[in-house]
Amino acid sequence: MEFYVEGRGRVTKYIEALLPSMLAQLNLTTSRRLLHIKLDRELEDLGTTVPLPGIDTYLVVLRPVKDLTDLAATLAHELTHVAQLAKGILKITRKGRKWKGKFYPASYPYLKQPWEIQAFARQEIIMRRALEQ
Repeated sequence: MEFYVEGRGRVTKYIEALLPSMLAQLNLTTSRRLLHIKLDRELEDLGTTVPLPGIDTYLVVLRPVKDLTDLAATLAHELTHVAQLAKGILKITRKGRKWKGKFYPASYPYLKQPWEIQAFARQEIIMRRALEQ
């Protein structure tokens, strides 16, 4: 998977250094889609992932934080969503999400969403392995 990190400076270089390991861990290295990562100080959440199917791209938006370990954990979390989308396990619809074929409305509680449970469970492991390399 090719990637582009929008921005410059040490945070951008940090993300670029972590991406090869994280993408390999999530089996995304052979994906033909582009991963575009954007840093946005105005983002309310720590991160969000948006598929852009018309241009075969996944957009990951991260809010830069002072603690780079927290940023790495958020990156690992969002890349888990990229993997879920790329593998077809998670699908985004106008009315909600489909997880393994089961529909969940947009109002479904965040911490009960199975895709979020999986992302939270995997983010620490992915992050630590990337930081070790």
